Formats: sequence, structure tokens, C-alpha cells
Amino acid sequence: MWRLKGVVARIKSDLGMSPLEHPSDRIERNIRVNIYHGICSILAVNMAAPFMGIFAVKLGASEYQVGLLSSGPALVSLLSMIPGGRFMDKRARKKRAISVFIMLQRVFYLFIAAIPFFVPDRRAHLLVLAVTAMNIPASIANIGWQAFISKVVPAERRAEAFAARNRLMNLTGTIVVLVAGRLIDIAGFPVGYQIFFAGAFVLSLLEIWVLGKVDETVDEPEGNVETSAAGGGAAAAAAGNSGHDDGAGSKGLLRRLRVPDPFLRYTLASVFFYLALQAPWPLFTLYQVKVLGANNTWVSLLNLTNTSGSLLGYGFWARQCRKRGNLSTLAIASAGIFAIPLVYAFSKSLLTIVCFNLFTGAIFSGVNLALFNRLLEVTPEESKASYIAYYTTAINVSAIFAPMVGVGLLNLYGFRVAFMICALMRLSASLFFRLVQRIENKASLRAQGAVM
Repeated sequence: MWRLKGVVARIKSDLGMSPLEHPSDRIERNIRVNIYHGICSILAVNMAAPFMGIFAVKLGASEYQVGLLSSGPALVSLLSMIPGGRFMDKRARKKRAISVFIMLQRVFYLFIAAIPFFVPDRRAHLLVLAVTAMNIPASIANIGWQAFISKVVPAERRAEAFAARNRLMNLTGTIVVLVAGRLIDIAGFPVGYQIFFAGAFVLSLLEIWVLGKVDETVDEPEGNVETSAAGGGAAAAAAGNSGHDDGAGSKGLLRRLRVPDPFLRYTLASVFFYLALQAPWPLFTLYQVKVLGANNTWVSLLNLTNTSGSLLGYGFWARQCRKRGNLSTLAIASAGIFAIPLVYAFSKSLLTIVCFNLFTGAIFSGVNLALFNRLLEVTPEESKASYIAYYTTAINVSAIFAPMVGVGLLNLYGFRVAFMICALMRLSASLFFRLVQRIENKASLRAQGAVM
């Protein structure tokens, strides 16, 4: 009881934003507030997003329209991320812009909740349009948040900070999906969906309020007034000092395309990794349902054990990131995911897959943690949002083709051989990260020799 009171008192203190003089105290509070924000965010998202597909079917959506719920958002993300990243880089203070884009995204939940009031033959079309359109502000907000949080959480604290955030987000997200799904079924269609979609919007207001409690000035040295100049910002100042024209014109474009070598190598490795990672995803679902006979209960158990594994894994992988570095940890963790398609290739039981999902969740926690932390390392500080947008666009292009690769392998060779080929692809992707690590180590040694 006393411990719970202490936790509540700490949360009240953190969100009350009492003045803190020492920079290290502000950093620690930012880390905690970032965790609170993650919990509020996943509460809002998981009250709505996991149920969009079922809601679409109940609205009378065709298979094509259900497919558009995935491909539509992916397409608009490709079109909006790079302009959104450049927009965010021009903001000296990103927090307010991120909050605006989150609000623009989440207000669509209210519109979606109102769709059953429209005439039946319009409902599915409106849902597809809403889900597609809401991903424009969502993708920009996500890019802005990644650039923003890299400023307020120092590199040496990121592994531990994001591991704690992801661990609690996974736990909270799983609980809210289980509870929301059951309550929606009890309330029935469409009232149950409408209640939770509207509730998701209300929780988004709390999410934005908590985000506003992050101290955005924590990384700035005293006396630095450059970033507060009107219409300025670190990126704009750096561009101006170097003669970099970030607007139109061939010179500005060519300079923007001269990306740092570590970023380029990491992006190329990540594109192949995501292709190998996502190729068997549709095969997993088809195998679970068509071959092993999975129902909704089994799917819930698969998600639950996956989350349980990630809760166990985040602490371990956070220590590995601090000890070995993010790239080395990524090479090690990603090597483990090749085993997942192999298990599916020879599994005849859903119980086997459910138990193995503990391992899957533990491995993916390391992959997700190291992928994100390494991305923050290789993106230049002066244009971080833009480079994150370039990276995300590249891997999204890969994600568009990955399912087609998996389904093509299935049609050619059947489940077992397709799973084994996907396993080899994943192992190759891990070796690609190992190759990048060796190149980076040699480049670092050459740089040290040049300095000496």
C-alpha cells in the first residue's frame, strides 16, 4: 500500500512539473513522463485500432476494402513522411506540432464512431477513407516524436528508458485489447464499437496533455538563444551556416541526397531485414487458421504469450545494448528470428506455437529496441526528422512487397518449403547487420588512426 502511494505521489509530482534545477533531474523526469505518455498512447490506440477490421466486415466491407485498410495507410505514409519530416525539422520546438498532428489523427475516431449513422452503402467506403486519411497526420506525428524524444532522452539512457516504456506499453496494450474486445462483444454492433472509438478520442486528449509535460529544453546549454529565434531552429541555423539551401533548387536537392555513410548502410540493411521479416507474416496467419484450425481464443493466446515474452526480454536486451552497443545487439537478436518460420514449418500443434511465442516475444523485444536506438544514432542531429522520414519511407516500400514475396513462395512450394526459404532470408538479413557492424568498426579504426 505504501509503495503504491509512493508511485502515485511520484506521478503527481512528475506531471505537476514542479521546477527542477539540476539537468539530470529533468532528464530522469522526462524518462518517466515518456513512459506515462506511452501508456496513454497505447490505451487510446488499442481501444480502436485492433477492431477496425472486424468493424469493417460488420459494415459490409468487401475483401478488397478490408485489404485497403492496410494498403491505403501504407501508401499515404509513403507520400507524407518525407515532407512531414522536413516540416518537423524546421520546428525549433517540436512538441506543439506533434500534439497538433496527434489531435488531427485521433479526431478521426469520432468520425468513424459516427459512420453507422450514414446510409449502409456508404459506410464501408467512408471507413476506408477515414482510416487512410488519418494515417497522414499519424505518420508525421510519429516521425516528429522520434526526433523529439531523441533530444530529451540522452543516448546513454535510451536503452533502459525505451525498454521500460515498451515493456509497460505492451502489458497495458494487451490488457486493454482483451477487455475492450470482450466489452464490445457484450454491447454489440454498432454501439460497442462506437463507445470505444469515442473513448479512444477522449484518452487521446489525456495522451496529448501528458506529452505536454515533457521538458523540451533539457538538452539545451545555458545561454543558447539560437533555437528560440523566430522562424529558426537548430536545423535551420546549421543549414544557413553551411550554405545549405533546404528549399527548391538542384544544389539543395543534391546536398540533401548526400547522406552519411553509416545512415545509408543501416537503411540498406534494414530494407532487406524488413523484407525478410515480413515475408512470412501472411503465411503465419494462413497456417494458423487453415492448417491448424485456430479460432479467436487461440489468436488471443498467441498475442498474450508474445507479449509475455517481450516483458521478459526487454530488461535483458537493454543491458546488451549498453554492453555491446545497439548495432551488435541488433545483429545478435535478429539472428534468432530465423527460427520462427522453421518452427511453423514442422509444427503440427497450436500449443507448440503458443509456447514458442514466449521465445518469439523475447527475441522481438531486442530487435525492436536495438532497431530504434540504432536509427537515432545514425541520423544527423541537424535534420533528424527528415532522415527518420527517409528511413521509414524506405522500409515501408519494402513492406509493400514483402507479403507478395511470402504468398508467391507459398503458391510455388507450399507451406513447409516457403517457411524454410523465409527462415534463410531472415538469417541472411542478420548476417547483413553483422557485415554492417564490421564495416563500421573498420571505419572507426581508420578514423582513429587518422586522428593519431
